[in-house]
Amino acid sequence: MKTILVVSTESHAGKSVVCLALGLSLKDKGIPFAYMKPISYEVSYATGEPIDRDAEAIRSILGLEDGLRDIAPVPLEGPFLREAIESGDRGFRQRILESYQRIMEGRQVALIEGRHHLGLGVSAGLSDLELAQLLDADVLILTRYDGEAAIDRILCALRLLDGGPRVLGVILREVSLDTEFSVVNDVFVPFLADRGAEVLGIVPFEHRLRSVSAEEILDRLGGKQATDVPLDRPIGHFLVGATGPQAALRSFRRTPELAVITGGDQTEIQLAALEAPDIRCLILTSNLRPNRTVIKEAQEKKVPVIVVGQHTLAAAEQCDGLLSRTWIHRGEALDFAISFFRYNIDVERIIEKAVDH
Repeated sequence: MKTILVVSTESHAGKSVVCLALGLSLKDKGIPFAYMKPISYEVSYATGEPIDRDAEAIRSILGLEDGLRDIAPVPLEGPFLREAIESGDRGFRQRILESYQRIMEGRQVALIEGRHHLGLGVSAGLSDLELAQLLDADVLILTRYDGEAAIDRILCALRLLDGGPRVLGVILREVSLDTEFSVVNDVFVPFLADRGAEVLGIVPFEHRLRSVSAEEILDRLGGKQATDVPLDRPIGHFLVGATGPQAALRSFRRTPELAVITGGDQTEIQLAALEAPDIRCLILTSNLRPNRTVIKEAQEKKVPVIVVGQHTLAAAEQCDGLLSRTWIHRGEALDFAISFFRYNIDVERIIEKAVDH
């Protein structure tokens, strides 16, 4: 039985996609496997109880029949986190271990998704290090490549894990093929290998992995729809409409996969945005609805209009942050991300290196 814990040196690095890539590869080979996200950090209360929607989606995509409470047993956020810090474990480790034992019945490999980032949870004794020790897991480290800083983060991770769980290796993400690949491959790959961190994947930078749908914007910003059009087109860029309509339109016309963020009372800018050839969404701030002309124009061009409560700069900051992660929703964007990761990581080597207990 092999157990692989996927951790990252920073948040939203792609742990879920790596688990999906590994899981679908195992499924294709006919190898029985389990997936688990022991501690959830983003949960929905839509059903009245905390549910990890990403874990639920991953369970569906991988075709697993395990109960969601075993796949994601600890919804550790808000009051749960405070309780964990103030009173210690509260039985979380036991709950995780029991769920792990149930989902591993008849399985050969367990894919475990780690915390938000490596080091989180040390104060409560529930970090990735403790999870790896609890589940007797080997560790796969994922990091975004941003030059020397990425290598430093990996070395810090190795120090944190030194003397603890076995490190399988490292996956580097967002490596530019034009300017960075040769340095990474010729210099950093042997450098890390000499320090016990074999590079098991180099995932190139790909613009199509940096997109978000209007549906996700609506959900994450707590907005309301002012139109009745599809929300599934990918958005790759956000611009704030704060200048005059003519100057704004020049910028809008040059930007692909565009969403424009502006005040709900800025009618001229909204109409200018709707003239842009690749406008994908209008995000109107301060809970101000547009006038009928804007709504009619947007409906005709099938451009969703979302009204949010945040002021313009706050909305822009939140939207920009949405581009830094891959959203776990069935569709072309996620299918592409999974295929891209599968192609660029050494799945065979990762499974081979994991210790069979």
